[in-house]
Amino acid sequence: MHLQQTPALSLLSSEEPRAPGSLGRRVMQITQVPLDEPAVRQTLEALSLCYDQYDDVVAVKDGEVRRGLAALAKHRDVRGDMQDCTMQLDVEFARSLGMVDHVFEQLEQSLEKVDQQCRGLRLLVDRALRSTASVAEMASVVDDERRELALRERLAEQFVHRFSPDHQLVDRLLQTPLIVDDSYFSALDAVETMRLECVKMLGVDGQMAVRELADELQQLEASSYDNLLRWLIDRVRELGRSSPDVDRWMRVALDKIRGHAALFDAVVAEISRARCEALGRDFIGALTKGGPGVAPRPIETHAGDPQRYVGDMLAWVHQACASEKEFFDALGLRAESPRMLAVALTSVARPLEIRVVQTTNEMRTPVALYRVYSLLAFYRALFDMLCAKEAGSPEFMDTVESLTRGTRALLVDALERMADLVTGDFESVTTVLEVPASLNSLLLELAEIVRLHADSLALTATGDGQADDDSDVVDDVTSVLNKVLDEAQLPVDAANPSGGGGGQLREYERALFELNVLATVRDAMADSANVLASWMPLLAERETAASSALCDHLVGILKERSYLPFDGDSDVQVADVQAFNGALKMATDLDVTRLVSRLENHLLARNVAQTVVRSFVEAYAKLHEKVCRDHSDDQALLSVLLPPETVSTLL
Repeated sequence: MHLQQTPALSLLSSEEPRAPGSLGRRVMQITQVPLDEPAVRQTLEALSLCYDQYDDVVAVKDGEVRRGLAALAKHRDVRGDMQDCTMQLDVEFARSLGMVDHVFEQLEQSLEKVDQQCRGLRLLVDRALRSTASVAEMASVVDDERRELALRERLAEQFVHRFSPDHQLVDRLLQTPLIVDDSYFSALDAVETMRLECVKMLGVDGQMAVRELADELQQLEASSYDNLLRWLIDRVRELGRSSPDVDRWMRVALDKIRGHAALFDAVVAEISRARCEALGRDFIGALTKGGPGVAPRPIETHAGDPQRYVGDMLAWVHQACASEKEFFDALGLRAESPRMLAVALTSVARPLEIRVVQTTNEMRTPVALYRVYSLLAFYRALFDMLCAKEAGSPEFMDTVESLTRGTRALLVDALERMADLVTGDFESVTTVLEVPASLNSLLLELAEIVRLHADSLALTATGDGQADDDSDVVDDVTSVLNKVLDEAQLPVDAANPSGGGGGQLREYERALFELNVLATVRDAMADSANVLASWMPLLAERETAASSALCDHLVGILKERSYLPFDGDSDVQVADVQAFNGALKMATDLDVTRLVSRLENHLLARNVAQTVVRSFVEAYAKLHEKVCRDHSDDQALLSVLLPPETVSTLL
């Protein structure tokens, strides 16, 4: 498009400066920039180009058509027109906006009403929802409870069917008279199983029905066991026979009732009582009537033989113990048999005690008493193994213990009486110095007792039997021996001034007599040295002391009969030496062998004589040395004084 240059633009394009006209003033008013500014000029040039481009623009106003610059010329004041239009539009917009605002106010009021209604509806809906949820929850709970009740109903039916005993079971347990067989014990086991299952379920809280059923089953079980107890007691009363039969059902019933301590103890006590009565009758029958037929004979037919009589009674009791133990074991009461046996033997204790005491009181021989004592001690050890003294009735064991102690006391008394008799005989010993016969009798009794005791110890060592291993017997024997040996030391003359009895003996004769007694005791107890091993050294000490005392006495006698001053108080005279030489050559008063000839132990007599001679010669040698030193110039005395070697040879 060809753009024509307008006059204005031509003016603007002119390089010459122009004075500001109306256009320049307007531009200046509008832009606040001078028209001559390059930026303003560029803008105006661009605007003129725009006008040239839009020359075909037609403007119609007030019925007049205007084109191009002509139309634009009418609107040079674009800003004013635009302001007017803008103002008109603003007025119309404000008027329209007021209407809209009014409408919006009405809409807002309507919305507020709707919101209020919605809030009310929401509250109603929430209330309805809560009510509906509560109803639904209650319906669910009711449904669950209905299902639980149905389950409980089924469980209760099964529980009652399983744990409730039927009438047939109850009648079987409580029937009268009771018939005990497999079906009875099966029913009893079934009731016990039911009760135990109920007890297990009692661990859950609130099980009232289970508790009531458990109590009912417990009562039924207690009644059943009471009924079984009565049946057992009836059968136990039949055990009073001499040879009772063991019923299999009775053993099963005892095993069944063992779990109930009170009932079991009652049955055990009843069995023990029944067997006690039976053993009492059987023991009296064995004493007076004997066995069936002609053998065995009554035990009391041997009353004249104390050892056999007491031994037969104890053997019968021991056999009865073995039989009763087998019977209790057959009943399944092995653990209770010692206690039951102690009770069962109670009826035997008194008859046995009366007869043993009567027999032993009539016995006087210590050996016979020891044989009975040994039997009692032997069977006491056996009964200790079979019977439980600490459990049940200890009467039988106390009786056996009392009989054993009583018999031992009688044995000691008999030995003491014999020892007293020996002591009395010691007081009348003559110068013969012979051991009294009563001592030999006592030693024979003691030796036999020790031998029997040694045999019983040998039986124990080889395991052939349970013999009396009590060392009290050895103590009793040694006590009696010590008493006899103490009394063998006879009193001196001053103790018996009347001159009778032991007072007639001199001191060396008392020593000789004591050695004779010691030798007799040693010879009698030689075979029992092993049993008396702890006492034999004491006997050797007594012999040594007595031998030493005898040697001292004999040396004193030789010195006294020699007429020589061995004490050194007086001087030696020729006459004294000659008298000594004469006595020595005559071999009468100074014969040591003759002085010890009354010793029954010849070897001991020879040893004593040698010791006395040696001691006397040593004393004479000292005297000889003293005389030779003090009287070296007295030839008469020295010529008659014998040397010690000669004196030793002559003695």
